[in-house]
Amino acid sequence: LEYGKNFIYNPNIHYFEGVDEELVDIIEDFGRKNTMALNSFNAKFLDVGSSGLKRFLKTLGDKEFTLTYNKEIYLPKVVNEKLPINLDLEKCDENIELKCNNNLPMPLTHKGDVVLYDENIYLLSNEDARNYKTLYSILKDHNNIEFTKEEIDPLLTNLVPKVKSFSKNINIDNEIKDNIVSDFNTKFYFDLKNSNIVCELKFEYDDENKTKYVVRNLEKEKIFKDKLLSLNFINNDSYYVFNGNDQELFNFLDIEIMNLKSLGDVYYSDKFKNRKIIKSTSIHASIRDSLDGYLNFSFNIDDINQSEYKDMFLAFKEKKRFYKLKNGSFLDLEDSETKDLFELVENLNVSSFDDSKVHFSKALYINDMFKSKNLNFIEGKQFVNRICDDFDNIENLDLSIPKNLKANLRDYQVAGLNYFKTLDHYKFGGILADEMGLGKTLQTISFLLYKKENVKNTKSLIVTPTSLIYNWKSEFENFAPDIKVLLIHGNKKEREKLLNTIDEYDVVITTYATLRNDLDFYETKVFDYFIIDEAQNIKNPISLSTNAVKSINSKVRFALTGTPIENNLLELWSIFDFVMPGYLYSRNKFQDLFIYDEYNANNLRKLIKPFILRRTKSQVMTELPDKIENKFFVELNKDQRKVYSAYVEEIKEKINNKDIKTDKITMFSYLTKLRQLCLDPSVLIEGYNKKSSKTEATLEILKDYIEDNHKILLFSQFTSVLKNIGKELSKNNIDYYYIDGQTNALERLNLVNKFNEDEDVKVFLISLKAGGSGLNLTSADVVIHFDPWWNPAVENQASDRVHRFGQKNVVHIIKLIAKGTIEENIIKLQENK
Repeated sequence: LEYGKNFIYNPNIHYFEGVDEELVDIIEDFGRKNTMALNSFNAKFLDVGSSGLKRFLKTLGDKEFTLTYNKEIYLPKVVNEKLPINLDLEKCDENIELKCNNNLPMPLTHKGDVVLYDENIYLLSNEDARNYKTLYSILKDHNNIEFTKEEIDPLLTNLVPKVKSFSKNINIDNEIKDNIVSDFNTKFYFDLKNSNIVCELKFEYDDENKTKYVVRNLEKEKIFKDKLLSLNFINNDSYYVFNGNDQELFNFLDIEIMNLKSLGDVYYSDKFKNRKIIKSTSIHASIRDSLDGYLNFSFNIDDINQSEYKDMFLAFKEKKRFYKLKNGSFLDLEDSETKDLFELVENLNVSSFDDSKVHFSKALYINDMFKSKNLNFIEGKQFVNRICDDFDNIENLDLSIPKNLKANLRDYQVAGLNYFKTLDHYKFGGILADEMGLGKTLQTISFLLYKKENVKNTKSLIVTPTSLIYNWKSEFENFAPDIKVLLIHGNKKEREKLLNTIDEYDVVITTYATLRNDLDFYETKVFDYFIIDEAQNIKNPISLSTNAVKSINSKVRFALTGTPIENNLLELWSIFDFVMPGYLYSRNKFQDLFIYDEYNANNLRKLIKPFILRRTKSQVMTELPDKIENKFFVELNKDQRKVYSAYVEEIKEKINNKDIKTDKITMFSYLTKLRQLCLDPSVLIEGYNKKSSKTEATLEILKDYIEDNHKILLFSQFTSVLKNIGKELSKNNIDYYYIDGQTNALERLNLVNKFNEDEDVKVFLISLKAGGSGLNLTSADVVIHFDPWWNPAVENQASDRVHRFGQKNVVHIIKLIAKGTIEENIIKLQENK
């Protein structure tokens, strides 16, 4: 930059840009680093130093500049090319001569990275600069040099390739070129030194007769060296030492060492061979029948001491990729067969690894694992085949139906009977989880009758909710009158008298609450069969009822429920802990395996599948009539029974005192009040705040059907009763619609359309009068008649709101009947009509 004495610098007008700005920044930087660089006599000069020259020239690019060197002035250009020097490599007797055919470029810096040649400046990389300095030091005094035979290989290997990196032309004599060997074989030698894995890397060039010139391919050799470095080896002079962690070592032994075989020959010392990855080929497992209701399961792994098995399984449970053995080898926990075996062992809950007893009930799960997993190496699969064949063919088993059964079983009910028989044959427990309305009670009674007809003196205990106890009694009377049934219910004195007669009966029926109160008596009893209905009553594993039920001694246990799981998996565990204690392990282990580990859900399905039989109406629809009717008997609670009985006595007294026998209106009013007391005494008695047995039973039924995604119509003649039911539904967070005779026609139609379209609202409360005609409610498939009406035609007309053209499902009609009340008489009257 030149300017005269008249130049006035104005920063608003005069400024640098582009390369000029960069150059000014560099100059400023140099000046800031060394303020003494300014010549004390002439401030026009700045010493940029050897290291700064390359930076300055590189930035300068193609800008013109002058260079004064050895008192000569040049106008050079910065050239980004290889150096234009010509070198020849020629045979000279036994030696080789290297000569330069022109002058050597002049290094301008001590590093040799800035070179002047023929008015041009060349900028070299640091590596090229080092290599050029070597050549320059050899040829600067003489333009040629001879190398002896001993020096030829290093020359060709080291110097020539380096010169090629910065020189345009290097000509090699054909006599030399034809005898050059540059191909090599790579060999990896692995060994153990002081417990460390080491690798000796060798490159063997093809020169068996030692007559050729070996030109080492350093660039290619570097690829192999870099490969070892990338695998966590460090260079330790004559060999490489592995310096990675266990995860990296496992990866190396499992994958990378095999990949090295594609790069060269791999050799192992005997010591190194002990550092290996153990896979399923080293595992041996077998299953044998111990003939005592158990299977003997054993397995072992080559080269692994059983003292390490516990830690090995802990690593598997923690989902680690491998387990490192004490001898330095690894067990691959992601090997598919190893993983499947450990999964099997974990879910069999074996207590020891060399020879463990596994209950025969696990045979079905084991067989399922054989089919779906990589477990073909396990010996003894034939021991589980027979039982599995029995369970796989339950639908087709030709087992006789009890000859004295007073019912025609549908095909799916026969399958349910066979299911009970098959479970019983192997002394397994099980869960019949058919949807409501498919006859779980009938299938159970059929099984108990089958046992009575084929085995003498079998004793069974059935526990039900209080609301179902008389239903069971009635079903036995209808379908199996040959079975002697004892109902244990009532006050303590009454129960004690009944309990003392147990031995005279085939079946004992009691309630959850009553069983809990009479537990001391049952401690000395052993039942052949113990069956619980509505098994969700023991879903809480720590409740008093659950503990009472599980304390009963029995040989075989069955559970009946339409909803084996309502809220969480622990409910399922509690039911299984009843039917087959220990099958799903302890509560804590079950939680660890299946609740805290969601990925194990498939194993849980396999475990429980053989012991839960569930059919829905849609699955067996072809076997069902289009309408199923059931009577549901309800026992009035103590308070309600007291009120009802008192009013019966009052009516009797009035009848005896007055001549009202022919007064039909008065008599009808008395009967109506009796009917209302059966439903809900609070609609008659002001201030009555006790529970209604029928309302409680209704809530249980509704919850079960809602759980199974059904829609329900509930009819009653009494609007006051319907409104009370509505209040109870609201308390239980159950949404509903409501119509009675006061609902106008437009609103009725609107509510009907809403119910048919609204998937969230499952219940419709309808007065018998309002539901008699004009309603199309085919979205529902369950009808509950809360109170029986004298004329069955009226009830049928209400039921036809659902059971009509357009209905795609089987309709289930339930009649709730208060046991031992006027309602039973109304039912008898209906049947007579």
